Amino acid sequence: MYIRCLLLKTKNRTPKIIILLLLFLVSCGDEGLIDPHGETTIPSPDTTGTLQAIDFPTDTGSAWTYINIDTDQEFTVRVGGTRDISGTTHRQMTISEIAPINPEELNLDTVDHLAANAYYFRLDTDFYDGFAFPILATYFNKTPQALVESAFDVFLPVQNPVFHQKHFPPRRLWDFPLEVGKEWVVFDKTAGTPVTATRYVAEKDVQITVPAGTYSTYVVYEEVIYGDSVDSSIRLISPLAVYWIAPSVGVVQYRFSRYRATDTFQTQTFALKSAHLPE
Repeated sequence: MYIRCLLLKTKNRTPKIIILLLLFLVSCGDEGLIDPHGETTIPSPDTTGTLQAIDFPTDTGSAWTYINIDTDQEFTVRVGGTRDISGTTHRQMTISEIAPINPEELNLDTVDHLAANAYYFRLDTDFYDGFAFPILATYFNKTPQALVESAFDVFLPVQNPVFHQKHFPPRRLWDFPLEVGKEWVVFDKTAGTPVTATRYVAEKDVQITVPAGTYSTYVVYEEVIYGDSVDSSIRLISPLAVYWIAPSVGVVQYRFSRYRATDTFQTQTFALKSAHLPE
């Protein structure tokens, strides 16, 4: 703002117009919202053995269909559209209904796609653990350094069922570049019941075969430590979630356990059935 004020006072109008135009071009994204532009460092030429942000596809129109290997139920996640989240343009990832499904059941399932094992919807400062509500969409932005999810739409059994909520704090789902040994905090909630989710890259070049094909992948583990008692010294550790990530494809398989909304662990594995990635 100080620089802009100085420019307005100058008598040389041509440089002023050019500089303001450049500022506009680098600071505005889809729908005229402000995009992050402070993290634009170019990756080192020596990127052997790593997975960069450019290798993790998120282009508009991208879609991935996953199948539950135990139930054969399918759902599709698709990138399309944008939304202003706290003044920054975020892309929307929609999550489809599952199919096939029993006619007597809700045709939406809770699919914790790429996200900390059911830690989504909150009442006040604590996550709601009475029922795992279906997630209809998530909102993210990606820089060369990270893919961050800032908000989501949840389906609630009320008159106006779609409820939009922001993450506090936002979730750093992927920290680029991915390389063996890297560890980062997905989110760390201290208000109310404490919850900390951490991911770390355990292996690379792991061959895995799913319905969509055979891929060489990075294997990422996720650990959630949470408080479930008034005693601050007592902490519980969730079963590890596991993600298999293939360069230029994304997550080709993931496994997690729903534990907050049930009395027993329910481990589920979702494998990539097909992917549509615009060129």
